[in-house]
Amino acid sequence: MVVSFPPGNGADVIARDIAPELSTRLGQPVVVENRAGAGGIIGVDAVAKAPPDGYTIGMTSLSPVTISPAVKRKLPYDPDRNLTPITLAAYGPMVLLVKKDSSINSVNELIDQAKASPGNLTYGSLGTGTISQMVSEAFMSASGAPIREVPYKGSSQALIDLAGGNITLMFDGVTSASTQLAAGTVKALGVSSLKRSPIVPDVPTLDESGLPMLKGFEALGWIGMFAPAGTPQPIVDRLHAEITDILKLPAIAQRVATTGQFVADPNTPAEFAKYIEQDRARWTKLAQDLSIVSKD
Repeated sequence: MVVSFPPGNGADVIARDIAPELSTRLGQPVVVENRAGAGGIIGVDAVAKAPPDGYTIGMTSLSPVTISPAVKRKLPYDPDRNLTPITLAAYGPMVLLVKKDSSINSVNELIDQAKASPGNLTYGSLGTGTISQMVSEAFMSASGAPIREVPYKGSSQALIDLAGGNITLMFDGVTSASTQLAAGTVKALGVSSLKRSPIVPDVPTLDESGLPMLKGFEALGWIGMFAPAGTPQPIVDRLHAEITDILKLPAIAQRVATTGQFVADPNTPAEFAKYIEQDRARWTKLAQDLSIVSKD
């Protein structure tokens, strides 16, 4: 089971919870292998090029499957032609953060300040085509708030700079932000889902801001399972049945909740493929509207 992100990432946590149960059900050892790098592209490429025999499957997020194709000039794989969707496993919001002692205490105040001083407020992103950048740009596009991007190589440094006041705000995953939130160095203004996060239940959704332009605003990260294209359908069907059944277990749902995500409702490979298509269309339109293009 190839995970396209480092150990401790939300996808990695879910994969390591699924693997032992899947091993028992299949009667085969299931080994989790982290193949991180290039925003998930390296791990996904490994799955795309693996023999389609059911012995290699992948766990990854939306970034290398729906966002990277929207912003990158070239990928080493075609997600539609080289991957077979198995199931959407989990999804979750990003959380909008400012430093703890910021004078900004709500989404409404943030937007007002941004409009009053265009370009003076800054947001930290993890680079072109990352979920942190795309959700930030989607938020600005919806709210009309002009905020300047400051790119970082990793979430940890961006959070440090946010806590230190070097940037104004940041959209980050709930899990990676939880340490700084617990330490009291940053505060959360909102989450990007239509329902509140189980980790920060007191933080309102952006939809709850009461602002007409954010009504219905939702921008989610997600994690899904894939097999190499050409994997025989009976194998895909067996993997789908076992994995979706495992995701229904209460212990798994509780573990997923600790990553700030929700277990997805049961979905077929065809339904997951349709979800991917719609998600990619959304990010492609945003990238085209705002001319977001990666240098590589």
